[in-house]
Amino acid sequence: MRVRLPHRLVLHGWFGCGLLWLGLLLPSTVFALEVAVVVSQPAGPHQAFADAFGRVTAGLGHRIVLAGSARQGVDDRVLARADLVVASGEAAAAAVLGRHRRPILATMLSREAFERLRRRHPEAALSAFTLDQPAERQLRLLRALLPESRRVGALVGDAGFDREALASAADRVGLALTTAVVAGESALIRGLENVLRDSDAFLAIPDPLLSSPSAARAILLTSYRFRKPVIAFSQAYVEAGALAAVYTTPEQVATEVAAWLARARKDKPRLPAPRGPAAFEIAINHQVARALGVRVDDEASLRRLTEGAASR
Repeated sequence: MRVRLPHRLVLHGWFGCGLLWLGLLLPSTVFALEVAVVVSQPAGPHQAFADAFGRVTAGLGHRIVLAGSARQGVDDRVLARADLVVASGEAAAAAVLGRHRRPILATMLSREAFERLRRRHPEAALSAFTLDQPAERQLRLLRALLPESRRVGALVGDAGFDREALASAADRVGLALTTAVVAGESALIRGLENVLRDSDAFLAIPDPLLSSPSAARAILLTSYRFRKPVIAFSQAYVEAGALAAVYTTPEQVATEVAAWLARARKDKPRLPAPRGPAAFEIAINHQVARALGVRVDDEASLRRLTEGAASR
């Protein structure tokens, strides 16, 4: 089994040009809101979000304008006119914060990254649609794939991850939880081995310390050596060797933001409370499943069980 974390960058240049042309062609149109979109970089998942956001908001009556990227620069004139800024990624939100006092809705970032931004800018009008999957959703997928499992292991860093909430989620789906606190990557393997010895499977959570490529690689290699499947939180993790994951695509994030925008006040939108994703996809590494002897049901059944719509 190869363990490799892929990094893909796919350029989508037409979105920004299309939005700017729209603003030039329809200067006299009365729009409900002017929404500035800032991306962390004009490529990859952030550009995929921006492209999808442009499509799904087309009929809402708002003016959607690309305001640049954290990597290539932000257009202050566009930000100054905006009623709302939608920032894709932590770097995009950081580039906007402090430049203009505009409501900012951050997307395509972790809850931990959002909280870091909020600590740095406590007075800012800031909220977020984060990517963090509910732990119970991951655990339901684990039970759907491994119905005979009884104990699940997890590592947490010392950054204050809520272990009680994780244990409660495990209890709700009928699993006992074994955890170890890891203060640094040097202690990762020892903690991981202790947890794996007492677990039927391993739950990878988006803890900042344990989400680095080197930590993920160590988790995958060690778990595979113990022949314990890993349930993760991203498609890349599955491609690298995890058995399965629940994750949310940039297109799904864009659709959820557009749905909120459609319900928001047309004159002065009030930012929503920070929230995680409602929509999700399931990724399965069938090669790993065969190697571990795990039978994979059809995707529709897995989704029903993961959503909790069917009994365990």
